[in-house]
Amino acid sequence: MRRMPRILRAGLVVVVICALFRSRATAALTPQPWPDLSDDQQKAAIAELKTFAQEARDKLNVPMTAFETRYFIFCSDLSSHEAEQWAGLLDRMYDRLSEMFAVPSGKNIWRGKALIFVFSKNADYQRYEMQIMHTDPAGTAGMCHSSSNGNVRIAFHRQQDQLEFAHILVHESVHGFIHRYRTPVPVPSWANEGLAETIATDLVPQNGRRQGIKNLAVKNLNSHNRSMGDFFTAQHISDWQYPVAQMLTTMMIEAGKKNYVDFINGIKDGLSVDEALAEKYKAPKARLVQVLGNYLGVQGLK
Repeated sequence: MRRMPRILRAGLVVVVICALFRSRATAALTPQPWPDLSDDQQKAAIAELKTFAQEARDKLNVPMTAFETRYFIFCSDLSSHEAEQWAGLLDRMYDRLSEMFAVPSGKNIWRGKALIFVFSKNADYQRYEMQIMHTDPAGTAGMCHSSSNGNVRIAFHRQQDQLEFAHILVHESVHGFIHRYRTPVPVPSWANEGLAETIATDLVPQNGRRQGIKNLAVKNLNSHNRSMGDFFTAQHISDWQYPVAQMLTTMMIEAGKKNYVDFINGIKDGLSVDEALAEKYKAPKARLVQVLGNYLGVQGLK
C-alpha cells in the first residue's frame, strides 16, 4: 500500500488554511451561506477561471487542452480519451455527494466551476504548484487550493497506477466540494479527510483496500496505546490517523447517513464539533469513540 497520507497532506494544508482565512472574520457571527450567483456572475467566474488556466499554460509552456463538463473545467496534456474518462469520474463524484447532502439535482455549487489541472509529467505538476500557486508540492501527487472567494483549483500529476491516481483525483476533489458546500465554515481535519477517503474508496474500488484500511487503523491504534491522541483537535491529523478517520467516517455513515449529514450541516452552520456530534449525530464524542472501538475490535479505545 502506498503512503497515502504523505501524498495527500499538502493538499489538506492548503484546504484548511484557505478556508480558515474566511471563517476567522465571521467566527462570532452566524455563518452565512455561500452567495447564490446570477447566470451572468457565473459566466464571469468561469471566464476568470479560463483566463487563469490559459495564463498558467502559457507560463509553463505545456500544451494542454481544456474542455468543460457540467461542473468542471478540465485542463490536461493527456489524450482526449483519457482526459474525458477522468472528467467523467469527477462528475460521478459530484453526483454522489450531491445526492448524499441533498443538493438539488443539477445545482452547481461551485463559483463558476471547479478548475482541474492534470499533468502527465510530475515535473510539470511541480512547476505549476511552485510557479503558479507559489506552494511547495514536495511529496504530493495532488493538491486542492480552495480560496476564500470561493474558487476551487485542483492540480495533479498522472501516476502510473491508474487506480491510485483515480483515488487521489476523487479525494482531493471531495475537499473542494466540502469547501463550497453550504457555508465557508471549515470542517475539521478528521472529518474532511475521513469523508474524502470514504468517497474515493467507494467510487474507485480496489481489491482488498477496505479490509486493508481497517487492519491498518487497528494496528495504528494499538501501536498508540489504544488512544486516538489529538485526533479530534488536531488542525491537521497525522499520517497514522488517516485510516482511523476513514473507518470512523465509514462507521458513522453506515450507522446513520441522515445523522451524519446533519452533523456536517451542524458544523457548517456554526456548531462546535462536540455540539454537532451530540445534537445532530445523536452520539457524544465519548460514546462515538467507544462504538468505534467495538466496530474495530479495539477494546478500551480512548
